[in-house]
Amino acid sequence: MTQILLIRMSSLGDIFHTFPALTDLHRARPDIRLDWVVEEAFAEAAAWHPAVHRVIPINLRTWLRQPGPGSLRALRRWREALRAEHYDRVIDSQGLLKSVFIARQARRDQLHGFDRHSARESLAGLLVERGHRISPELHAIQRNRLLMAAALEYPLSGQPDFGLRDHLRAPGQEPAPLVFLPGTTWRSKLWPEEHWITLSRLALGAGHRVELLWGTQQEADRALRIVRACGPTSAIQVAASRSSLTQVAGKLAGARAVVGPDTGLTHLAAALETPVVGLFGPTPLSRVGLSGPLSINMASELPCAPCRKRDCRLLATDSRAAAPCMAGLHPEEVWHRLQGILRAPQRIMTARLAGADLA
Repeated sequence: MTQILLIRMSSLGDIFHTFPALTDLHRARPDIRLDWVVEEAFAEAAAWHPAVHRVIPINLRTWLRQPGPGSLRALRRWREALRAEHYDRVIDSQGLLKSVFIARQARRDQLHGFDRHSARESLAGLLVERGHRISPELHAIQRNRLLMAAALEYPLSGQPDFGLRDHLRAPGQEPAPLVFLPGTTWRSKLWPEEHWITLSRLALGAGHRVELLWGTQQEADRALRIVRACGPTSAIQVAASRSSLTQVAGKLAGARAVVGPDTGLTHLAAALETPVVGLFGPTPLSRVGLSGPLSINMASELPCAPCRKRDCRLLATDSRAAAPCMAGLHPEEVWHRLQGILRAPQRIMTARLAGADLA
């Protein structure tokens, strides 16, 4: 049995972008046993994929935010537990100094990763033992698939398969609601609240039920403001308490359709093959666009987009306004696109993704 350790610690969207590579591996090399080091907050999601034998949670974000003797002791204990296992190959698919540092803690025969021309931080590419050159201009899903295939020496073919359909089944609500995702971690990715209000009113007026999902208190407050602005109605809902990732996945799998910005849950909806409209401003479709078979990507056409910045440089630091790239994605057009995908579900992918070369 070949023992493999994967290092891909965050973020949630990047976790889902790794799943097609795991599906490839499971099909090409069923003899391999794969363990996965991932941030504790995302361990639940990493365990969903059938190719994963063991998830190894890590609290690196906390340790880095709170440096000191306590964090150092916790890291040492974690390292001792990790080194109880010997791995034939360790694969760092994150390409950062912090990820290659964690990868080098494992007992291993080989450490694979992106080379210095391909890694997100070039120095990380110098610290792996077997660096693979994979264009940073490719979509994250393709980069992960190519890296895994190169590290474990199997041919790559076919379209991306997230491997989640059999694991996460729809709960079967009737009628299925439209699920909206108004929250995200980057301020620059936020769609204006007034746009969410308009979209919700259009959906409610067409007879749909609407559910707003949230993950933080700030997102919950935002969702409640949207609900209040839509007026008293039982057809729009916000969960009273925070749901687990598995519960959220069930809601996304059972949704009539999903609308959200470039955030982990939007990518999860696409991976579950739920009809989804993704809203992109500061992040590039070519690298992180939705790739599910029923996905529509809407992107800003402003010359400054995508800027790949967490905060919009066109706004004052204390501004509560949405970034112009996101504000320019009008809710009436989103509703038009959403109606189209509801009427005629079919494989809709970004042209660049659909024509992406795996070679």
